[in-house]
Amino acid sequence: MKKKSRGALYPAARKLVSFPRMAAVSALMAASMLVANLAFADPAKATVNIPPQELSSALTALASQTDSQLLFASDALQGARTKGVSGNYTAEEALQLLLKGTPYSYRTTAANTFTVQGDAGKKPEAAAAARLSEVVVTATKTEREITDVPASVSVIDARDIARQQPRKTEELLKQVEGVDVNASPATGGAGTIIVRGVGGSFAGQTTQVLVDGMATDSVVSAINGRGGLNFLAAQDIERIEVVRGPASALYGPSAVGGVINVLPKRWSGPAGTEVYANVGSHNSQTLGAAVGTANDTVDFRLSVSDFRTDGYVAQPDPDPSGSKDLAARDWTDSKVGFQAGVRPSANQELTVSALSYRTRSAWLGGHPNYRLNNDGETMTLGYRHELNGRATFKVFYRKSRVKALGLFDDEVDNGNLGSLILSSTNERVSDSDSLEGQADLRLSSNNLLTLGISYGTGEQKTTNTDVLGGGTKTVDITKSEMTGFFVQDEHRFSDAWTLIAGGRFDRISLFGDSRNGVPRYKDSTETVFNPRAGLRYHLSPATSFYASAGTAYVPALNYLKSPNGSTWLENPDLKPESSTSYEIGLNQRLGWASLRAAVFHTDYRDKISSIRVSSAPVKNQYQNIGKVIVDGLEFGLEGKLPGGWQPYVNYAYTDSKIKENPNDPLTVGKRVSRVAPNKLNLGVVYAPNKTWDARVGGRYVSERYFTDRNQPNHRAPGYFVADAKVSAKLPVSNRVGEWEAYVAVNNLFDKRYTEWEYEFADERNFWLGISGKF
Repeated sequence: MKKKSRGALYPAARKLVSFPRMAAVSALMAASMLVANLAFADPAKATVNIPPQELSSALTALASQTDSQLLFASDALQGARTKGVSGNYTAEEALQLLLKGTPYSYRTTAANTFTVQGDAGKKPEAAAAARLSEVVVTATKTEREITDVPASVSVIDARDIARQQPRKTEELLKQVEGVDVNASPATGGAGTIIVRGVGGSFAGQTTQVLVDGMATDSVVSAINGRGGLNFLAAQDIERIEVVRGPASALYGPSAVGGVINVLPKRWSGPAGTEVYANVGSHNSQTLGAAVGTANDTVDFRLSVSDFRTDGYVAQPDPDPSGSKDLAARDWTDSKVGFQAGVRPSANQELTVSALSYRTRSAWLGGHPNYRLNNDGETMTLGYRHELNGRATFKVFYRKSRVKALGLFDDEVDNGNLGSLILSSTNERVSDSDSLEGQADLRLSSNNLLTLGISYGTGEQKTTNTDVLGGGTKTVDITKSEMTGFFVQDEHRFSDAWTLIAGGRFDRISLFGDSRNGVPRYKDSTETVFNPRAGLRYHLSPATSFYASAGTAYVPALNYLKSPNGSTWLENPDLKPESSTSYEIGLNQRLGWASLRAAVFHTDYRDKISSIRVSSAPVKNQYQNIGKVIVDGLEFGLEGKLPGGWQPYVNYAYTDSKIKENPNDPLTVGKRVSRVAPNKLNLGVVYAPNKTWDARVGGRYVSERYFTDRNQPNHRAPGYFVADAKVSAKLPVSNRVGEWEAYVAVNNLFDKRYTEWEYEFADERNFWLGISGKF
């Protein structure tokens, strides 16, 4: 890696995204749109001949006859018929005629690509049934059915969320194969998410969490979770898409294990109000509401939620330092969200989003000065323009701030048991700005080219205050600038074969680091290119296979290259951590279920670790010395049986082991810490009618270790835990709206098990709730 001085190369990089730079990128996108508009002014017409038949088969025929992409969920269209169409039409004109008289509409989602969906204005029951849970955007940055992308993808949709009782968004991810959640179960704030067993890193997170397709913090952030999973309450989430496997070819750094994309709800239908409330064990309560409206030209949704609990004693026995809970751990979590869209014409949309959260929690109950406060806010502006079915352009700008304030008492800081006075504080404030542009160009009937640019800046300010030492403060500031360019080409050789290939070039500059105004680290720049390719083969409409390969990385930050202190040596040639992954998979639609399966191999190398390079005098250095090999198998089955029975099961086997670590040879051959080799989720949903439904689900997690040496005294045994929830619509007049009540029980069998070292998860807990829409 070459080290460069900032010098004259970055005279404006100390600022956040500048208006001149934004204007330049916007001008570039405008010019591109003009060129594309001229190039693709007249979409081609084709001879279409589709007789009256079932709508799903008619749409399949239309896609073939017009060389277009039509996205729809076959199950959602079951029983729907069309009068057919015959003549010389463009794909969009023919689609309009096919859908005429049905409770379905469409929207253009990419160049010559259309998504069929339920029309909220016609037959609400049919519209609800037409939800496209199988269509995802995260895997390719374009809307595609899961069975059309060469990747392993899981979707948690709003129906799945409503049938569970999570207190935090991250708890929903425990139901997904290949995902490990590392967080204290008794405190607020999102934890670290690890996908496919690659483990943690000195350099930061290895799985990237997005909100509506974009990160909510920069690469220099040292705030756990970087805000992502904290921004939305469960009731405000439309769906969560989990893409397993390397994703740096589209999303840049910190995507070795994969990407998790949390998509917020937008309002559909006429003006209305939603309210919900619940009460539960430990004096827990939740209150929330949303108002909104939607029509052809505008939609908005404003939501608020507030969660409060006395918590629970997760650590009844002292930890190794002697500290323990003296009371229950209180916890509050408040969120506000706003989503809106304006469509000045049929092919344009302007969007705005504003989200915020405020979480207050106790690290240990009864310790008034050992607490964690988390705050975050993010605002996003977006613009989308579709040109005659031949090109789609998108531009998004996001500004975010996330904060974490840790309070520490004398007992925790200095080991003075029983002394609970405030000893020190640690405040981290991270600001980030991101600008992304994307163009989807239909070069031919069989070829879709996606081009994108991403630019972002970040600054983190860390203030440590020694309260007992007279209020002495140290202020550290670190900054970053990242520019990324990505390209992806989707080529359909035939109805059976599709190839998707591409890559991303990232340039990350780290500069301006200082402590109390004095420079600490040397400025540095690193450049990284990550390719990925995948091939999908449809043996039949119900059966498809895929194979893919790609790379990903975690950047080497300044404090690792030029650590401060007399005992540390610089390493300006420190490389980013990198991975190469290979995967093959299967998707199968059965008459009563859908099946997915995948096997994968990941070679995660150049892991950064600190080593002792000299004993007299003592000198340490960060070096690329570690290596982890991960081999795994994933399986998922979701059924739909007569009578309203919907069984499900998924399983993941993850063999994640350390292969090289000269700094600690005792870890070689051992499992990566906090990763369970076996995870199994199974259960059943019973929904016999539209009046009520019930879900019972169980989760098995095998033993795992909390240290890379796998010592027996740092081992958590395996466990099985089950949850249940029953929901029913209340028999009230339509004049007062639609109301639903539910009862839920988490940890149904009162299992005592460990999720976090020295802490136990909650005992059996009960919940009663009600929600209404009017």
